Amino acid sequence: MRVPSPTRVTVVGALVGTLTLAASLLMPSTAAAADPQAPGNFTGYGFDACVAPSQKVMDSWNLRSPYSAIGIYISGNSRYCSDRYQPNLSRTWVETNASHGWRFIPIHVGYQSPCFRNNPSSRVQKKRMSSTVSTARSQAASDAAEGIAALKKYGFGSGDVHYLDLEWYSRTTTCDRAVLEFIDVWTEKLHDAGFKSGVYSSGSAAIAVLDSAKASGRSMTYPDHLWIAWTNKVANTDGGPYVRDSLWNNHQRIHQYHNNVSASYGGHGVTIDKNFLDVGKGSVATSDPKPCNVAMSFSSYPKLSQGDTGSRVSALQCLLKERGHSVSVSGTFGSSTSTAINAFRKSLGWGPTAGSTTNPTWTALLSAGSKPRVLKRGSVGEAVWRLQRALTTAGTTVTINGVYDSKTVSAVKAYRSANSLTAYETTESSVWSLLQRGKLG
Repeated sequence: MRVPSPTRVTVVGALVGTLTLAASLLMPSTAAAADPQAPGNFTGYGFDACVAPSQKVMDSWNLRSPYSAIGIYISGNSRYCSDRYQPNLSRTWVETNASHGWRFIPIHVGYQSPCFRNNPSSRVQKKRMSSTVSTARSQAASDAAEGIAALKKYGFGSGDVHYLDLEWYSRTTTCDRAVLEFIDVWTEKLHDAGFKSGVYSSGSAAIAVLDSAKASGRSMTYPDHLWIAWTNKVANTDGGPYVRDSLWNNHQRIHQYHNNVSASYGGHGVTIDKNFLDVGKGSVATSDPKPCNVAMSFSSYPKLSQGDTGSRVSALQCLLKERGHSVSVSGTFGSSTSTAINAFRKSLGWGPTAGSTTNPTWTALLSAGSKPRVLKRGSVGEAVWRLQRALTTAGTTVTINGVYDSKTVSAVKAYRSANSLTAYETTESSVWSLLQRGKLG
C-alpha cells in the first residue's frame, strides 16, 4: 500500500522478468471459469504485493503458504504498480487462481486526502482530492466508475468488494470532512452497481475518521469493510485504539499487521504485506456429513471387534460400504464386518488381522475419498471433516468442527513433522496420500 522499498522494487523487477515464462507455467484449470471470490466468506490469512505474482509463484504459494487471499491493484490513477507494471494480471490470471481456491482483495488507489503529502522522489505522485465538498464528491464518482469498470474487466461480480486505498495523512477537520464525503459517494456508487465497498487506510487516519463518524451517528453511506493498517505484528482483526469493538463487528474487518516482509515458499520469494481477514460470514463449517445417515465424528475411534455394538460400529460399517465392501450398516459387529475389514486391508497391501480395527485402519478409512488441491487456515467443507477425523485416529490433537482452524493447523504441522514432510501448515496430496495409507502421526 506504500511506495515500495528498495527490496520491494527488486522483487517487482524479478517478477516482471517471469513474463516470458508465464504461458509454460500455467497449471491446468477447471473447464468452467471459476467465480472469483472478492473476498467472499472467509476467516484466515491474506497478503498483498505491488505486482501480481507469476502463475508459477501463485501455484507454489497456493500449496505451501498459509495465505488464501491476495490483494491486487486493479484501478486508480495513483497506483504505484499500475497496469504497465502488471505483466501477469489479467482476467485469465484471476480465473485460473480462483479455480485453485484463491480469494482476492481488489484495490483502487486514486485520489488521496487533501492533506496527503507525496514523496517527491517517488515515480508516482498521487493525486489529491479537493477540499471543496462538491468537487470531492464528483471526484469520488469518477473513481468509483473506474473501479466498477475494472471489477467487471477482471471478472468480479455482484457482492464482491472493492477496497479504496487512502494512505496516511495528517488529519485536519477540513481533510477529514473531504475524506468522509469521498467515501460516501464511492460506497453509494459501488452499491448502485451491485458491489460492496471497503476502505483501506492507516488506523490513525481514515479508519479512525470512519470509526468516529459512525460512533457519533453521522449520516452517510458507510463502507461494508474496514481494512486496518496497524502493524503490530499480531494476526487478528483487532482494531486496537482505532476501531471500537462494538462497531464493524459483523465480519467486516481486514487487519494489515506486518509490512514489507520477505517471504518464500517452494523457493519463490516475494516481498509482501501480511493480512488477516474476517469477512462475509467468516469461515463457517458446512453440516457434518453423515453418509449412510449415521454419525461419523467422535472424540475417539477405539479398537472394535466381533460382538461390539453401537454408533462407532455403524460408522465403521458405513465407511467400509462406501469403499465398496459388502457389509450392512447394522451397528452390530459380525463376521461380515470382519471379512470387510480384511478385504479393505488387502486393498492397501496389508495382511489380515483377526478382523478387528486398528488405528491405521481407521485412519485410512476416515481419510478415504477425494484429495482437494489444498486445505489451509479458513478452509471449510466435507474434506475438512474427513481430515480432522483422520488426524484424530492418526494420533494428533484436533477438534472435529469442520473448520480448518488454528488447532487443525497445529495438528497438520505435527503430522507432517512426524512423517518427515516439509514443515508447512497446509494439507495437500502428500498429506492425503499418507493418511489414506494409514500412516500415523
